[in-house]
This record gives sequence, C-alpha cells and structure tokens, in this order.
Amino acid sequence: MLSEILKICRKYNIRLSPKLSQHFLHSPNIIESEIKYADIQKSDIVLDIGAGFGFLTGRLAEKAKKVYAIEIDKKMISVLRERLSRFIDSDKVIIIEGDVLSIDLPKDVNKIVSNPPFHIISPLIFRIAETYFDSEQFDVCVMIVQHDYANKMKARPGEKRSRLSATIQYFADIEILMQISRRNFFPIPKVDAALIRIKPSRRKHIVDFVTFKKVVTLLFSMPNKILRKIIKKTFSRDTANKIILELQQAGIRPEVRLRDLTNNELELLANILKKYLTP
Repeated sequence: MLSEILKICRKYNIRLSPKLSQHFLHSPNIIESEIKYADIQKSDIVLDIGAGFGFLTGRLAEKAKKVYAIEIDKKMISVLRERLSRFIDSDKVIIIEGDVLSIDLPKDVNKIVSNPPFHIISPLIFRIAETYFDSEQFDVCVMIVQHDYANKMKARPGEKRSRLSATIQYFADIEILMQISRRNFFPIPKVDAALIRIKPSRRKHIVDFVTFKKVVTLLFSMPNKILRKIIKKTFSRDTANKIILELQQAGIRPEVRLRDLTNNELELLANILKKYLTP
C-alpha cells in the first residue's frame, strides 16, 4: 500500500503536508481491524472523515450499504473519484467536499470509521458528539487518534482531565482498542497513534449536550482551581452565594478541585449552573 501511495503522489503531483496532518495509514491489517471493531454490516451507513486516497473508504464500501467520504483537499478528491468510480457510480460512495468542522453532516449515518487529521481531533469529536450521540440510530465511532490524546480522553477524576474527556465520558463510553506505531503512516508523524471506539452511553441525562459542554468549558478553563473560587470569580456575590448553597445541598463540596469532580458531580453541577448562565 505504501508503494501505491507514492505512485498516487507522483501521478497527481501531490506533496503531503505534515502541518495539515496528512499522514496516510499504509497498513492493510490495521484497516481491517478498524472494520472489524466497527462490526460493519451490509445495512450500515458509514461516515469516513478525511478520506484521503480512499483505501479505508473502498474497503468500507465493499462491506456497508453506503459510505459518505468527507475530504477537503481537491487533488485528493480527484484521486477518490478515479479510484472509487465504481462505488460512486452505484451510489455506494458519496463524496462530500469541504471542512468537516463547518459543513452539514449527513443525518442517516449509524457508524463512523475514520482516520481523521490529528490536528482537528478535539473539535471533531465535539462535532461528532453533538451531531450524532443523541440519535437513536447511531451505534459507534471507530477512529485513529494520537496515542497520548486517547489516554487524555480516558482520564479519570483526579487525573489530568480536560473539557473533552469530561464531556465525552458523560455522553459516551470510550475504549482504547490498540496502539499503532507511527511507522504505519507516511510521512511518519512525530507520535504513535491509537485505535479507539466511542459508543453513546444511552443513559438518561439530566442536562443536554450544549448545556453540559458550556458548563464544562467554563470550568475547565481553570482545571486546578477550587470550585468555590471559580464560582465567585464568574458570578456576582449574591448569585455565587446562591450557587454555593445549592452545591452543598446537592452534596458537592465547594472546596473540591475541578479535576477531582466525578462525572456524576459534573452533571449535578451543570444542572445547577444552567439557569445562571446566559443563553
């Protein structure tokens, strides 16, 4: 597969840019692992983000009912149209040109299998969660991310948590399926990667995604701070005192550090703060 990538780059005069995270997976075995862990079936409608030259897209099209392939690079779209023409002609592959962070995403997707650019992982996962995790038809997201980033997403209370790890853990279950050496990519990136699987938790939430994300974004701008100090810094004195009283009534210690809050406490906290935050 590496030789084919090099051949394509020569044919289309493509110079891959590490700055744009254009590191292409060239291991057929890992692609097969992605498909296996996503349990792709003939009835599935799959989204492939950052389709690149279409190696993963083509294998997905052989297994699934339909694949949406998102790509922003015009030269790579030309490659996709040539390499996957038989799937495109039969409507098994639909190419969507544009920036995945700003375009409208297809609503009928039930699975995401993707090797997205590393530099957009954080906003991308927020976008995926907000778009698909409330949908009853959506099943799973399997993707490759930086290995250290995968570990951050699984950070537990007391560890180095972020707004991403707190938000995603509230709405989904995350597994690290396998570590992937950087040598499986061309050009070789600076870090190793990991294959992860994210499944919506399906449990009933007392706050919606937008509210929870807003509260967690506010709090985790200062993750090592004491909760009481953040409340007092953010709100007026009277409002802060009301909030602190409600926290105590809910069993949340105002002296707790943000990084030590459990997911359940974050949910209760978001439910308290939502009425005090401006829309």
